[in-house]
Amino acid sequence: MSGFARRGSATPAIETFSLMHARQIAVRAQGLEIHSVQSQPISVASVVEKVGCVQLDALQPVRRSHELVLLSRGVSTRDANLAHDTSAGLFETWGHAHSLLPQRLWPVWSWRRHQIKKHGLTGPQPDLQIIKQVLNRIEESGPLTLSDFGRSSGVGWERSSPVKTACEWLLSIGELAVVSRDAGWRRIYQTPDQAGLPHPDQIDPAEGLRQAVLVALQALGISTAKHVRDYFRFPRDVNIAALARSYGYDVVHVHGSNEEWFVDPDSLESLTECTLDPSAVIPLSPFDSLIWTRSRQQFLFGKTYLLEAYKPASKREFGYFSMPLLLGDRIIGRVAARRYEGKVAIENFECDSDIEEDAVRASVEQQLNHWTLEDIP
Repeated sequence: MSGFARRGSATPAIETFSLMHARQIAVRAQGLEIHSVQSQPISVASVVEKVGCVQLDALQPVRRSHELVLLSRGVSTRDANLAHDTSAGLFETWGHAHSLLPQRLWPVWSWRRHQIKKHGLTGPQPDLQIIKQVLNRIEESGPLTLSDFGRSSGVGWERSSPVKTACEWLLSIGELAVVSRDAGWRRIYQTPDQAGLPHPDQIDPAEGLRQAVLVALQALGISTAKHVRDYFRFPRDVNIAALARSYGYDVVHVHGSNEEWFVDPDSLESLTECTLDPSAVIPLSPFDSLIWTRSRQQFLFGKTYLLEAYKPASKREFGYFSMPLLLGDRIIGRVAARRYEGKVAIENFECDSDIEEDAVRASVEQQLNHWTLEDIP
C-alpha cells in the first residue's frame, strides 16, 4: 500500500491495497485486535456497538454462538451472560439474521420494520385477532414471556403456535420489543414504551436505511457493495456504492479482486498502529460477523468453512461445531469442540502447515475451557 490519495486532489488516484492490509483493516474494524493487549475487560455494549449487530443462535456446544462473539473480543465470561440483561442496552431484531443491536439504532431500524410491514415474513401468517389479544394483554399486564400466554406448540424456530407467530410478527414490526431474556433464555416481550426505547418516528425509513448502510460500512472497515448488502440483508434496489461515496468513502482496489472496495481514508491514519498480536489465537463463532459472508471469508482469508451442525453425523466432514481460528490477521485453521460435563473436548483440529500445531491446539483448548467458566465478581 503506497500513499493514499487525499480528498480534494484534482485527480485522485485509485489506491491498490495488499490482501494483508485489507485483512488488517477488516479485523481491526471488527474489534478483534484489542483484547490480547487490553488491561480491562471490554463491555458487551461496546462490542455490539463496534460490530453493529451480533447474530443470535441457540447452538451452544461450547457457549451460545453470540456469547462466543463477545468473548472473542475481550468480554469477560461473566459479562457475556449479560447480553440478555436490560443493563446491556441492546434489543433484538432482524439484523444479519435475528440479532442483538444497540438501542440507539431502534429509530434507525424503522427501515427494516417498514420492509417487513410491506412484504411480510415467511412462514405461518399471524392471526389478526390473536395479534390484538397479545398486544392488549402486554399493554395491560406488562412484560410477558411466551409461556405466560399458556401452553404453546411452537418449538425452537418452528412457528406452529398462533401466539408465537403473533409475538414474532409484533416484534418484527416494532410494536413489541425484546430487550432482555429470562433465566431460561425465553424472550421477554414488552411494548417499546415499557422498554424505554427511543421513539421510532425520530427517523423515517429512508433515512434509517441510509444510516444503517453507514453502520455496515464502519463495521466492515473495507468492503465491496456486496459485502455491505449482505451485512444487514439490504434490499437489492439500494445503491450501496452511491451511499458509500456520499459518506466520504473512497474507492480502492484490493490485490486479486476486480471489484470496487470502499474504505474511509480517515481510518487509514492509524493503520500502522494496529496491534494485531501474532501470538494470540482467537477461536471464532461460525456465526461471527467477520466471516458470515462466505465469499468475503474466502477472498480475504482463503478459507471457506461451512457449519455442519445441521447435517447428519455420517455426512459431516470435519465436525459438529467448526470454529475458525484467527491468528493476527490470518485464519490459520479450525477446531471442532464440544463441552462435556464442564470440560471442552476437541473433536477435530486442523491448521496451516506453517503453524506449530501442538502449541496452537493447546492454546485453543485452554482458551475454550476458560470460556466455559464463570468469572467470580
